[in-house]
Order: sequence, then C-alpha cells, then structure tokens
Amino acid sequence: MQAYRNPDGSIYRFHNTIVSSFWSGYAVTASPPYNSASATWQIPSVSYDGVSNPPAGEEAAVNWVGIGGDGDSTLIQLGTGETAFTTGATSYGAWYELYPAGAVGISNPVKPGDIITVSLQCTAACSPSSVQTWQLTMTDATAGWTWTQSFQYQSSMASAEWIVETPEVGSGFVPLPDYAQATFDPVEANGQNPNLSLSANGIIMQSAYGESSNPSSPVNGDSFSTCWGAIGAALTPCTAGSFAAPPPPAPTVGLLANPKSITTGQSSTLTWSSADATSCTGHNFTASGTAGSAVVSPTVTTSYSATCTGPGGSATALATVTMSSPNTCHGRKCR
Repeated sequence: MQAYRNPDGSIYRFHNTIVSSFWSGYAVTASPPYNSASATWQIPSVSYDGVSNPPAGEEAAVNWVGIGGDGDSTLIQLGTGETAFTTGATSYGAWYELYPAGAVGISNPVKPGDIITVSLQCTAACSPSSVQTWQLTMTDATAGWTWTQSFQYQSSMASAEWIVETPEVGSGFVPLPDYAQATFDPVEANGQNPNLSLSANGIIMQSAYGESSNPSSPVNGDSFSTCWGAIGAALTPCTAGSFAAPPPPAPTVGLLANPKSITTGQSSTLTWSSADATSCTGHNFTASGTAGSAVVSPTVTTSYSATCTGPGGSATALATVTMSSPNTCHGRKCR
C-alpha cells in the first residue's frame, strides 16, 4: 500500500488533480511535519465487479489514514478492508501497516455500516530525523470497541492521507470491487481542519483493470466521499455524502418450557422473550406481545415455536413438551 505513483513510477494530472492507478482520496503536504492524522468513515458494502480471473480470486478495497508515503518510502497506515470474491462471498476486516512491512490484521470484527474512527498520533521523538513513537487508535462506534497500540517507526512526516485504495495481493494489485460510495467525515491533520482542495490535494484512481474511484469536492475542507466507477466507464460524478443509517438489527427470540416433561393431566408453562421485535406469534399455542407466558396441556409429545418479527427480519425459537408414561403399580411392585 505504497505511494500514489503509478507502477512505472509516473504520475499525471486530470484537471490538475493527481491520477493514480491504486489510490483515491486526498493527500496534503503543505504543513509538515505531520505528527497526527485522523478520520471517521463508514465501512461500505462491496460486491464483485466481474473481472475475469483476478489475482487470488478476489477484488478488494481498503480505506485508511496515513502519514508519510506521498512520494517517499515511509508510510504508517491504519484502516479497514473490504473483499469480494469470485464466489460472491465477501469479507471485512481492520488492519495497520508500517511500510515496508506488510499489513497486520486487527482481530476486532467489523462489518458494513460500522462507523469507524482512526487516529495516528506521534507521542515521542516527533522529528523526521528520529525514530518516532506512534500511537494508533481505532474505534468502532457501532460495535462499541476501541483498539490502541504504540509502535516505533521513522516516518518522513512529510504528508498526511485519507485514501480508498486497491491493495496489492501477492505480486500484483487486485481489481476494485463495487463499493458504490465511501464517505470520510471529518478528517484532521495536526489536530486541525486540513482545508482540502480537489485541485490541490485530490487523487483520482484509474485502476489497471479499468475501474475508477473518484473523490468528490470537499465540504468545509474536511469532509468528502469517493465514488466507484465500473470497468471502462467514465468517471462517476461524485458528491460528498453522509453516513447511511445502519441496517436495523435482526430480532432474537427465546422460548422455554417448564417443566419439559409431563404426564397425562399435567401442564407446562411456555415462556417467550424477544429483542428488536415488534410482534410475536406462536405455533401450537397463542403468543401475545413480544414477551409473555402461556400454559399448555398437551396429550402427546408436542413441539411449540415462537416467531418474532421486527424491522430487521424474523427469528424463531423452538421448545418441546414431552409426555411421559405415569408409573403403574401392581401390589408392591411398581414400574
């Protein structure tokens, strides 16, 4: 995940905006040294674009914040990644990288729609001539976790970046999946609004496979989106967007029978409960409301179910009441 120069070392401009074969977004160089950079973004959902036989059978995009690397070989990054496979499967993850070492995965899980905030902060020896100490922090506001770790790394501190990239897998860059739109809001460099400008700081991606990723003009200097473009199509016009509302959570439901085993003439109490549901129905018994209880008196072993429905879908739980034969006594012997 290197600097935005093309594989042959060249760069070029489109309407005075840098064009790269694997970076899109914004990079600033006007106020070094950069001792901190941060951003908040929403993880986009991706789908397979249709490139035939891509490397490793996948297309991938990574969203990250970095310091260094704009025209030099030092780059410290923290971000998330989205992969679409030729099978139609997708995967999502978090990672960091201290170039030229490879990316290292972060075990905390992420998913499409999560709101991610990352920061890179120099905490000691903050000079380009020194080996600095960097504190990397990532927070998933949607899932409710924070990861942080400190590293020793010597950065040029000459640039700060906010990028959507098609990464290198093995010996080559992979195609870019259809990610529709990714939004960064806000971004900061050295704790301040970087006052981004499309003509001065923007980077357009035109990948070797024919897809594109086009940054929007910034809003208030610290918010922008990038927009995906299909193979061979013109650049997708891009307007800075906002974070989409996360999908509603899927409901959960539980159903218990007490007791689970009865004999003829006895009863059992079914108790159901749910979360993120608006209604529940029972099978082989009547369920009213999203939680409650009902008494049942089956004459044979019977299975019951409760299905609860909400904005995020439906869920079903099962419980069985077993009929046991009563003890029969003959004289002093019982069986």
